[in-house]
Amino acid sequence: MRPEVRNERLSDEEFFRIRTEEVLPQWETGRALRDLDECIAAARELSRGKNQALKLKAAKESGTQVLIPQFGRALTEYVIDGLQFVEREADLAPNGSWLIYSDSYTRKNDYRSAAMGIERSRKEGMSMLNGWPVVNFGVEEARRIMRASEVSLHFNSTDEDGRLASEIVLAAGWSGCSVRSLQEVIAHCKSIPLAEEIRINQYEARLAAIYTENGVPICPWNACNLSGYDSAGYHSFVCVSEALLAAAQGVKYQFIEHGLGMNLIQDIAMIRVTERLCEEYCARFGFGDVEFFTGAFPFLGAWPPGEDEANAMIAWNAAVPILGGVPGVVLKCQDEARATPTKEGMARSVKLARHMLRLMGTQRLPENAKLAQEEAMIELEVRALMEKCLEAAGGDMAIGLCKGVEVGWIDTMLTPWKHNHGKVRVVRDAENAVRYLDAGNIPLPREVLEYHREKVAERERRDGRKVTFDTVVADLQFASVIR
Repeated sequence: MRPEVRNERLSDEEFFRIRTEEVLPQWETGRALRDLDECIAAARELSRGKNQALKLKAAKESGTQVLIPQFGRALTEYVIDGLQFVEREADLAPNGSWLIYSDSYTRKNDYRSAAMGIERSRKEGMSMLNGWPVVNFGVEEARRIMRASEVSLHFNSTDEDGRLASEIVLAAGWSGCSVRSLQEVIAHCKSIPLAEEIRINQYEARLAAIYTENGVPICPWNACNLSGYDSAGYHSFVCVSEALLAAAQGVKYQFIEHGLGMNLIQDIAMIRVTERLCEEYCARFGFGDVEFFTGAFPFLGAWPPGEDEANAMIAWNAAVPILGGVPGVVLKCQDEARATPTKEGMARSVKLARHMLRLMGTQRLPENAKLAQEEAMIELEVRALMEKCLEAAGGDMAIGLCKGVEVGWIDTMLTPWKHNHGKVRVVRDAENAVRYLDAGNIPLPREVLEYHREKVAERERRDGRKVTFDTVVADLQFASVIR
């Protein structure tokens, strides 16, 4: 068995041992990455003027937004065609960046099946994979994409082990990878232990830090997209805890990316609390020089199949971060309910979001009592769970996360991950904010529990009936049912 994972920086010796023995041998394309100094030098040149960390930093300082559409296709030429189409048709370059995602086989490290998908795509003359198989294509193809785009690129290296994918894209000048262990097991995994996922992400974080230390700023994404049916406090806790794990590896920039619940007050409160506590907890453990940039990811639950309703979702999921003054605005498109994004759908989505920016200007949600109360409740929840985990682990967040999952302090409602206890139930309140119906064994402060109970009671008074498990099930279709 592996030794218990700890929140300690990987030594150079251990990092390069893992790189040589575990990461680069995963597929033949890893051979082109053996000289890390050469990879960093190439990335420095390729990313000049197209760096996501610097773009997000400038947006945060100026109070503006970066629009981040998503795209992925089976063949490099299809990806390049899509990126250039959107950049041309929707004028993405002035304030845009890309999120490129991989196919499902790559996400599960099944590169042989991905290779079959590539060949079938060439034979059929169309994309037969739901993303770009980065590991099969390797660094030179990733560099082709980087050169073809006018803006910075981030790669979504999701699921259990994205280390080789991150090695490839960082060596190609892409300026974002992922550092998200608890997020990944909850959203995408079935069996992998959290300790192993943390170990894998420690390598990705250290890799990003090494590039940054050598003059290529890397801004890993620390996300809490989860399933779409999670409490705001749980979202925030995921990011704050993982911020400590990434900071321990030397990461200096983090994109704190939140999956939205779509209640304006709750989402803005969640984002504000998360950034504040990320800064506070990192400083507490000696990482006060980390810069955080917040972002919003569109609702991860079921989307409506109708184009008009999908447009409403896109608009609202853009309006929330704009009103919250959030620099990063990730976009979905009208294709969401039926397929992966098309270039035409993504161009329309960017145009819609750009017009939202134009219409809303510098309008921001003013300070108000409801926002302050929501922030206070979320902060109490996150602090209680952070302190519980840290106390149980002698101050080590990696150990604390594992212990918290084991005993059920860390818990959510919907996930494929078998290690989650699943005792939590959430519902929408009268204003469609997400509330605990049953908090399971999460150590919530009394006032937080009472607050959620009262919010659920407000819905019961509005609807004239008791909120039950049937309500929980019905709420899963909250945004997708067309009436």
